[in-house]
Amino acid sequence: MGLYFWRLPTGHLFADGEGNMLNIPSMRNDISKISELRKSAEHYGQPEGSPWFYAGIKRATEDEYEEQMNRMKSGLIPNVNDMGAVYDAQQTLKRHGDQG
Repeated sequence: MGLYFWRLPTGHLFADGEGNMLNIPSMRNDISKISELRKSAEHYGQPEGSPWFYAGIKRATEDEYEEQMNRMKSGLIPNVNDMGAVYDAQQTLKRHGDQG
């Protein structure tokens, strides 16, 4: 599972003026989801481009987003399920200790 995004010919991901990226939850190579994404891109005036898959991520609900923003503003890892960020934080603590 993951998300398909619409990548423009410039290499940037298609987003509206508020930074919301056009995406659809999907399994890799799900032709029906790719077709839906393509139709949406055309509807919003961006027919040129291609689907781009990012594995292992999901959309955040409004509540999850608010919680992640609050965690980030407090200096914490925004998403505790981001194993890469947790691992990096552990390695930093091992190398430099707790500076707090």
